[in-house]
Amino acid sequence: MVGAGGTAGRVAVLGGGVAGLTAAMELAERGFDVTVVEPKGWGGKARSASVPGTGTGGRLDLPSEHGFRFFPGFYRSLPDTLRRIPVAGSRSGVEGNLREAPQMLSARSGRLGEVVSDVSSTAGPRTPLQILRAWGIAPDDRELGPELLYFANRMMVYMTSSRERRLGQWEATSWWDFTAAEGASEEYRKVCVVGATRTVVAARAEVSSAHTVGGFLEAFGYGFLGRGDAAAADRVLNAPTSTAWIDPWVAHLRRLGVRLELGWRVDRLRVRGRRVERAELLGPGGRRRDLAADWFVCAVPVDRIGGLLERGLAEADPGLTSVTELQTDWMTGIQFYLTEPVPITHGHVVHLDSPWALTSISQAQFWDADFRTTYGDGRVADCLSVDISAWDTPGIVHGKPARDCTRAEVAAEVWAQLCDGLNGAAGQRLHDGLLHSWHLDPAVTGLDGTGRAANDEPLLINTTGSWARRPHAETAAENLFMAGDFVRCPVNLATMEGANQSARTAVGALLKAGAHPAPAPEVHDLYEPPELRRLKEVDGELYRQGRPHILDTPAPWAVG
Repeated sequence: MVGAGGTAGRVAVLGGGVAGLTAAMELAERGFDVTVVEPKGWGGKARSASVPGTGTGGRLDLPSEHGFRFFPGFYRSLPDTLRRIPVAGSRSGVEGNLREAPQMLSARSGRLGEVVSDVSSTAGPRTPLQILRAWGIAPDDRELGPELLYFANRMMVYMTSSRERRLGQWEATSWWDFTAAEGASEEYRKVCVVGATRTVVAARAEVSSAHTVGGFLEAFGYGFLGRGDAAAADRVLNAPTSTAWIDPWVAHLRRLGVRLELGWRVDRLRVRGRRVERAELLGPGGRRRDLAADWFVCAVPVDRIGGLLERGLAEADPGLTSVTELQTDWMTGIQFYLTEPVPITHGHVVHLDSPWALTSISQAQFWDADFRTTYGDGRVADCLSVDISAWDTPGIVHGKPARDCTRAEVAAEVWAQLCDGLNGAAGQRLHDGLLHSWHLDPAVTGLDGTGRAANDEPLLINTTGSWARRPHAETAAENLFMAGDFVRCPVNLATMEGANQSARTAVGALLKAGAHPAPAPEVHDLYEPPELRRLKEVDGELYRQGRPHILDTPAPWAVG
């Protein structure tokens, strides 16, 4: 199909997050006339921002993030996109702005039992205990004993399960039940069950599916082992996300001829028969206009889909109404600006004993620019970036959940929980004298201590049974395609990789629908070790016969 002006056709991409920008890039490279509309900011939840008015003397304002970005080794589609975004001085484009994070610290209250894991790409062969530690599990062997062996069994069961069992039995089983958390010791639940989910996007063990959590731990473990083509188990950017990635991406899209229109959101889809004719947009100052196109890619975040269903999306495809049954939760960033460099560890920190499920990273150690001379008022030397994943659990200072706190109380509580996990008899990493200021993600509003908090940018949670509710990229409307981290793709988790893969899948479906000769973008499958293939085949046959996995055994504490 050839559109006006000799292009491959006009495409309207509705949403400018990772999914929308990925779709725009793939389509523009194949000769389409692309327009992207985005209401808030390019990059969506992946974008970074700044703290207004904090830069003095020619320095930039202090940088802030919705939540820190990390790029696990199992990411394959997104790095391919990064390599194709040009950056001056880098032969590998934006991917050249990634830096390896070779360590992971499992922090414990009072620094008792903390473990630093070497997750570097050059560490050599790993022992089973090192692999468990790479998953964020750092148990005291003497205390856990049989429980640790049982957790290893659970991982072996998952890693040798067939696709049919994963999408059937394990998709319907919570991680809590899969790991037999009920009746186990508190330490087992903390380090093996709940601790293992803290690095999974805001996942809660009680409701997240074993299909999702087991799949993430499996994928991260293979990256840690250097299996597949993973460059490193964990990488981070060398500057704020927008500086290192989103801004070069937007510039590249403009060079490709993509029209990028910020401040506009889709308000309604107009449908006739099996085709979307146009999108009605709402813009600055309440202005309205229509956007007509031959093809439409809906890359609206999952929490915005409900409103659009009532305005034409359900008319285009009634099956999309199941998306409203998907659940979201909060994983929100807060930055602490420190007056001295504090490289707590050369990578991420999982705060296992923190009630608010904190994870953190000291950012300045990975950034190319000198923090003190580049940002703020000249007194800030580091940024400790923290993600808060549990907003409904009472804290250790005010005894209230984060949702019921003021912004200042949230900051004080998070700082206290960080100090609890990083300070102790072994020494002190943090103290109040280091703290210059802090900044909590402005997407969270209503933090006035009355419990009326709201989050404008929540994250999808892969609860049990959610796979069946997630849409395909292709819809019942012949010219409408879905993209976003909630759309089905090889990565069964709300991640930047999932958003990227979904957009590639949507573009492939669009090309097929239009009989376009260009090749579809590659959607990279997760690595599968060949030595486990036969075990998965056997399990597939067992599952079809209604029989359990050959290694599946009840927990010792559940027998009797």
